[in-house]
Amino acid sequence: MSLKTWWQTRKRKWPWVAGAVLLALVIIGSLAGNPPPPVPSSGPVSVTPVAESPAGAVVPPGVVGKTPKEAKAELAALGFRDVAAESVDGRAVLVESNWRVVSVTGAGLATALTTRLVLRVEKPQPTTSSQPPPPPTSRRPEPTVEPPPEPEPTKQTKPPAYYKNCTEAKKAGAAPLHRGDPGYGTHLDRDGDGVACER
Repeated sequence: MSLKTWWQTRKRKWPWVAGAVLLALVIIGSLAGNPPPPVPSSGPVSVTPVAESPAGAVVPPGVVGKTPKEAKAELAALGFRDVAAESVDGRAVLVESNWRVVSVTGAGLATALTTRLVLRVEKPQPTTSSQPPPPPTSRRPEPTVEPPPEPEPTKQTKPPAYYKNCTEAKKAGAAPLHRGDPGYGTHLDRDGDGVACER
């Protein structure tokens, strides 16, 4: 590619590159900056001094924090008839007692009574009572009690595997003998019922 060709293609791409950079700066600026305040749908509020307009009144800033119904009643007592409630986030305001006024157009200014006033409202967030957990009690750990050692089994003399007679089996403390016990024999079980030296 010659230098001339490169320079000509560079010139053609320059407006696109500059436009893309400018567009990126505009997008970043709009995302980083604060959005402009919302404009009421009925047009700008006309504010005139009380001296120039005898049919005007000062919009009280004290309606902020009240319900839309209370704020409308207070403004109606001053002579304002066209008062609307709009939510800050665009939701429909159906039950006015669930909402609170956060701002009003023309607050603190003398405004003509025929001007449409807009009450900006939002739903109050429920307050969660987060109680701290109870402090841990300073209890000492209970000492572990070791079980007493098991006694060693006493050594018993094993009965002999054979008894001559029942007298010998009784002396050894093995009588009565059952079939399968050590020392049982048929010569000790005279009646053959499986129990030897039973008497």
